[in-house]
Amino acid sequence: MESILVPVLIAIVVFSAYLGIDAYFSKQQRLQQLKKTTSVAEEYYSPEGEEELVELTDELSSEARFVEGLLRGMGINVDAAKKQLRPKMQHAGINSPDAPAFYLIYKNCVGYLVSLLGLTFFLSEDQTSMIYVYYIVGLLMTIFGVFGAQLYVKNKTDNRQKKLLRAFPDTLDLMVVCVESGLALDAALARVTNELGRVFPEINEELGRTRLELTLLNDRTKALLNLGERTNIVAFRSLVAALIQTERFGTSLSDTLRVLSDDYRHTRLMIAENKAGRLPALMTIPLVCFLLPALFIIIMAPAALKIQAQGGFFGNN
Repeated sequence: MESILVPVLIAIVVFSAYLGIDAYFSKQQRLQQLKKTTSVAEEYYSPEGEEELVELTDELSSEARFVEGLLRGMGINVDAAKKQLRPKMQHAGINSPDAPAFYLIYKNCVGYLVSLLGLTFFLSEDQTSMIYVYYIVGLLMTIFGVFGAQLYVKNKTDNRQKKLLRAFPDTLDLMVVCVESGLALDAALARVTNELGRVFPEINEELGRTRLELTLLNDRTKALLNLGERTNIVAFRSLVAALIQTERFGTSLSDTLRVLSDDYRHTRLMIAENKAGRLPALMTIPLVCFLLPALFIIIMAPAALKIQAQGGFFGNN
């Protein structure tokens, strides 16, 4: 078993290192080309914005093109699958154009290989106590191979949406302050990303990408709509609708943001009250499972010990 597992793990590590190094140099090359062909301000070339700037090109790396060729050779409709997967990847914060190709190759090829490798642990002839370790490792590898990609994307999406919702009220308050001080929308977004970048990196990434799209795309409405599509959160869709209304009809941006901030704070208070109202029902299960048995032991143990000491309910007679 060890003679098979060690070479496989070494091959996986070497191949992953090669993909990482090649992707890094490919990204740097595309970034230099994009700098020459666009006239974006120098502030957008900061380390925080380089990745978003490269991802806006939607240009696949050489590895992703190779993977897509393999998938087409397997009879998979790559274009239709990418069209369905791209929104899910964006909801998880994975904006790289290469992500759908790697997701598909894992789900249709690599995942099955990992599952088969995990099943080999069940064929081990070791009859010592290590046999249970082999079974557990094999089961985990099988589950990871079959459901690993879906679980990773879903878990990343849920965590990201929670963090974005946590950062949304502070973002709105800071945007209101920036707009009331006389800053335009682009400058307000730049100020918000600078102030909240270390505290809320997820909101910094989304607003930074929106700021880049407002600069590069000809349609500002499309750039704002992309923010709502990437986050897939009602609060951000409301913000996008308010910003589009301001861009289209020339209404007061500060008044719109203030109303939206007050409305969301009331919504957040209602959510907190709802969670507080559910606490008694949620506490019932741990109370029954942990507190009630201990209470029975405290009440019944003295009587049980006394009955045992006297030889039964009626004593020795």
